[in-house]
Amino acid sequence: MTSRPSPRTAQQPMAFLWREFWRGAVATWITFNALFLLVTTIVLTIMSHSLQGVFSILVLVAWFQLVFVVTVSALATVVGGAAAFGLGRLLRTVAGIRRHLVAFAGLGLVVGGLAIAIIGVWPASETEEFGTLLSDITEPYIALPLLCVSAISVAYGWYWTASRALLDDPAPQTAIAETQLVD
Repeated sequence: MTSRPSPRTAQQPMAFLWREFWRGAVATWITFNALFLLVTTIVLTIMSHSLQGVFSILVLVAWFQLVFVVTVSALATVVGGAAAFGLGRLLRTVAGIRRHLVAFAGLGLVVGGLAIAIIGVWPASETEEFGTLLSDITEPYIALPLLCVSAISVAYGWYWTASRALLDDPAPQTAIAETQLVD
């Protein structure tokens, strides 16, 4: 007697629900903002050549983030979310986590690059106290870490929501389905 395959196999598409999409978008946004605060503080501390000003730099970055980055990253999440939704739909039948992570990290690079390019042409005179920081955003020492933060955030947002979706899935897990997160 042979056993019947479970409803979920590597050949069948995974369900991709709106709830999972928004879960991933929120995870991406939170991850981006947490990493932005950390990475920007580190980069500016390194540029200042002094650890004595770390607290002042952290306060400046946190203020900048509250005034500007939270809103811009929310907008980028919504706009980039359309592309993420489409990418998620395209990858439904693709088994293996690596391909998904690379695809979503690439999407993060594209969305981050577009955001940096748009912000980089924003007139510094219109941004008052943050004008210098915004005009320097296209400089490699700021842009490259921010691109990495964007790529990591989008890939992690996908990973987090995909792993939660598999845990929430009532379908019995087969060895094939479990290896989809390992491959």
